[in-house]
Amino acid sequence: MKLLYISVFLSVSSFAMASAPVAKVEGVSVTRALTSDSNADISSSSSFDACNINFSDFKYPALSDDEYFQKKSPISEWTCLYSGEAFEAGYDAQQVNNKGASVSAADNKIVYDYKNKVWKSIPDATYVKNGKANHLSLLQVKSKDASGFMAVNAMAKLKDGTLGQSVYFCLIHKNNALCGSGVNSSDDKGEDLSKETLKLLESISFDGD
Repeated sequence: MKLLYISVFLSVSSFAMASAPVAKVEGVSVTRALTSDSNADISSSSSFDACNINFSDFKYPALSDDEYFQKKSPISEWTCLYSGEAFEAGYDAQQVNNKGASVSAADNKIVYDYKNKVWKSIPDATYVKNGKANHLSLLQVKSKDASGFMAVNAMAKLKDGTLGQSVYFCLIHKNNALCGSGVNSSDDKGEDLSKETLKLLESISFDGD
């Protein structure tokens, strides 16, 4: 009888251990590398080698780089530009409507102030209000060897038609700029995408320095 009790106890204990969720390890991070060989969505107007970087991932240290870039990175698209291209482009929420006109989904846009050497938010005259008013948040970003901005759209339209959060950033490093974007997926709308992305951007360091 005693032997049967022990056997049942061990079986229940083993099931409980197998079913328990894996706890997050606080304070643990892994250094990830983004290069032209990374399994990520990458584009470039020049050689992407100029934008090879390392950064810290505090959220998914157990994942391989391939798994991280394909499934868990808050940044889904990366672009390497010449710095002049990034300064000229800035960022806006404009798109062409069904009448061929350029309209904006936000009442402002992000531009570079060459005189004061700072990114700033200015009104966008092409704004067309559609329901609740929308305004892009601008964050100045500085990492170890680069600086730039991040724009946050709190009313981005997700693939399922609902609203979530999207981000766009550019970090200037010497004559090049690493830019990128990301958007909440339908199943992680409760997470603060901008906070996670900002932490990643501030940990970036460019190779070759």
